[in-house]
Amino acid sequence: MQVKSLSYIDIQHDAPAVFDDVEQGIVLQEDVWVSAYQAGETSVHGKMRVSLDGGINIECRDGVQVERESKANFRVTVPALKMTSRPVHFPRQTIVPPYTKASAVSPELSINALDYSPKAGKLVVGGPDGYAVVLDPARPSEALHLKGHVGDVLDVKWFPSGEVVLTASSDMSLRIFSSVTGINPRILRGHSRAITATRILGMGRQVLSAGKDGSVRLWNVGEGKEARVWLLKQPIEALVVIEGEQTTLGAEVVVIAATADGSLTGFALDSESDQPLFTTPATSKLICATYSSELKLVASGHADGVITLRHLSNLSEPAAMVRRNEASVYSLAFEGPCLLVGTASGLPARLSISDTLQVEVAEEYAGWEAVGVEAWAVGDGAWCAGADGVLRRY
Repeated sequence: MQVKSLSYIDIQHDAPAVFDDVEQGIVLQEDVWVSAYQAGETSVHGKMRVSLDGGINIECRDGVQVERESKANFRVTVPALKMTSRPVHFPRQTIVPPYTKASAVSPELSINALDYSPKAGKLVVGGPDGYAVVLDPARPSEALHLKGHVGDVLDVKWFPSGEVVLTASSDMSLRIFSSVTGINPRILRGHSRAITATRILGMGRQVLSAGKDGSVRLWNVGEGKEARVWLLKQPIEALVVIEGEQTTLGAEVVVIAATADGSLTGFALDSESDQPLFTTPATSKLICATYSSELKLVASGHADGVITLRHLSNLSEPAAMVRRNEASVYSLAFEGPCLLVGTASGLPARLSISDTLQVEVAEEYAGWEAVGVEAWAVGDGAWCAGADGVLRRY
């Protein structure tokens, strides 16, 4: 299948600060750069001059047209690349989680994992060297530190109650914490390499984990014991759980392991057999994957910048393949009929997906430098975070 090329916009990450400086009279005028790209076409590198003339005045040049709708929201038109009134949003909230380096050689804060609880109205964040915190976006300085892991925290999940958190680490353990007190009543061990993905089943009596050791493990939380294990020959990068699709997939609950070679392997959760229901062909190096029950689509992100969409009716064949640029796709999350995308070079975006699986860029999310967008969380907006250690809400 041919990979569809999507255009994209990169705008100076501190553009809102430039507008503030001009409005406050700190500078009389200043330029903001705006670049637009489309594979196979000449890129456009324009500028808008921001000045004060009875109000903010914008003069655009070099092939770009910019309309400022509010402090954080713009529309960009680039005729040469057939971009018309593309929405570009800067974050409506930024949070720098509290972080203290343990020593002079400790890494700076980078965020590996993120989840939002609509019930608690809080975020849980995972980072380097055991860093995990629960924070309220309204009072981020009052973060609750979840202590116990000695390796990087690579995945975090809220239980449905909004009072309990599951964390997974490169130290090969899973931990269950109270999000109220920070107490850690359960530690689950069994993996032999870093744990990369987790899923909570139902109300949380059982959880799934997967890791670089190629295993998917089912845990009984109350007993703190492993109930089942499935073994694959490839490191597992992501887990997907699909419920209620027995007619299509052959089982009521199907666990899909997305492995580093780009293949998807499905297991029936309730079957006594350890044999997979299916394994799709290997493609290119896979980094992340997610699922939409609304669209019945599995989306995977790859190291070559390709995003692959597969419909449940035929998981072995891609239904659509798109790419914005060649930067690795680090993170994906569905939000309704749209797909949120983060890459190694920043440039987060929201892609729209039509009923006929036509994919287009719906919105660009600005405010990033060229650093990786590692994680998304959907709830009270779209949250993303990554290598610069900052949470951004759009």
